[in-house]
Amino acid sequence: MFPWLRLHWRPLLVLALLVGLPLLLLGKIADNVRDNQPFVWESPLMVSLRAQAPGWFQGVAKAFSTIGSATVMLPFCALLGLWLWFRSHSVARYFALSVTGAVLLNVALKLFFGRARPQVVPWLWQEGDASFPSGHASMAAALAVTVTALLWRTPYRWPSAVLGAVYVIVMGVSRVYLGVHYPTDVLAGWALGVAWAGGVAVLLWERLREAQQSGRQS
Repeated sequence: MFPWLRLHWRPLLVLALLVGLPLLLLGKIADNVRDNQPFVWESPLMVSLRAQAPGWFQGVAKAFSTIGSATVMLPFCALLGLWLWFRSHSVARYFALSVTGAVLLNVALKLFFGRARPQVVPWLWQEGDASFPSGHASMAAALAVTVTALLWRTPYRWPSAVLGAVYVIVMGVSRVYLGVHYPTDVLAGWALGVAWAGGVAVLLWERLREAQQSGRQS
């Protein structure tokens, strides 16, 4: 009945899952944050997480927060981008657009909403900027989606996807456990990172495939 739908349903599904649903989640949370409407479940969840988490998780949470900080992530992404540049200019530009765009959007949203950091449990990590959305969560999500897209045509795509998902989840949980983010900060950060990186991947997918197949700099 609709032959175009049979041809294009997969890109549409990917677009809905990677861009549409995350943007809906981000928009819903942002509306409540803008209107100062509290999420009644957040504080009990933060208290419960701090109380129930095993003692060793504090070290894990601090390690992940260190890894996800700008001090570590910026040099790491710069070096990775430089390495990709010598392999393929198109791939390097894709990587830079995907990761840098997520960072800039996060900074813009933090400035726009100006949500104060939670004061629910004692902080185990020091932060100074606004709380919404979580920069650690958005960067982790964007990086995971970007790397998985880069490896999608290799045997490493599923290990990359699984490890990326674990990294993203532990990063987000760590930020809530440390007391410096509300759970909705993390959810919004995940949504932002996935939506932006997923949208860039879908938009540049064909060009990225051509660059990867040719192996030439462009």
